[in-house]
Amino acid sequence: MTDREVTYAKMARQLYRVLTDQRPQWEERSPAAVADFEQLNAYLQAVEEVAAHQGGKGSPEYSNARDQAEHAAEEAAGRLVRGLRTLHSSVPNPAIAKAAGYTPDQLDPLHGPDLLAALNEIAAAADGVRPLLANNGIASEHIDALTDAISLYTPLSEVPSSNQSQGGKLSGTARELTKGLRGVVQRFDQLIDSLREEIPGLAQRYDEARAADANYVQNSTGTGPREGGDGSEGGVGREVAGNAFGPEPQPFQ
Repeated sequence: MTDREVTYAKMARQLYRVLTDQRPQWEERSPAAVADFEQLNAYLQAVEEVAAHQGGKGSPEYSNARDQAEHAAEEAAGRLVRGLRTLHSSVPNPAIAKAAGYTPDQLDPLHGPDLLAALNEIAAAADGVRPLLANNGIASEHIDALTDAISLYTPLSEVPSSNQSQGGKLSGTARELTKGLRGVVQRFDQLIDSLREEIPGLAQRYDEARAADANYVQNSTGTGPREGGDGSEGGVGREVAGNAFGPEPQPFQ
């Protein structure tokens, strides 16, 4: 991993701690952001596993991260397939027929590029019939969950199990994971901006953690003196948040 990638991961880890502490506050106002919170933790774990693998600590932990990402993607796809199958049985549609025909027995044996092809096919089919799926209990958030899971699994799936050419492969994986991590952080940037007036203390602590990123531009509404305390009101407590589950990688210490 490059120094810039390591620095960004350290910053994101601090954001995760702030968001863990303040979860009762932001979750009450934006329950949908919980999916991004979980995605943030997943990316941080994956980044740590890549860093550990590059550092010569071995691959078991990295394999676990890849397996977890694969499982999450399959779970998200399974929900969509059930919705597509129900929809197709009611109103046959050639555009979704193949995706609706997948079964767990077909998906479980797939890995790497083969699984990604199936996942992308399911995601594309679901995206094309979003309004119809909504009538069958499959919300846009469920489709987006598969898209996010694919983004996380893609770079992890491309690393070979052997050591051959692994250094270059892992460097590419780190870049892709950092790119995905940035996307999740940027969504939280937007959420915090919307809560600046309501929870100024949370915004202040978020900005303090985010300041480690030289490219971060604080929203203009958050400048100047803030009122409302340090943002700990309603939180789980900094001590608990400091020990929040997530990566604490040696390279980031």
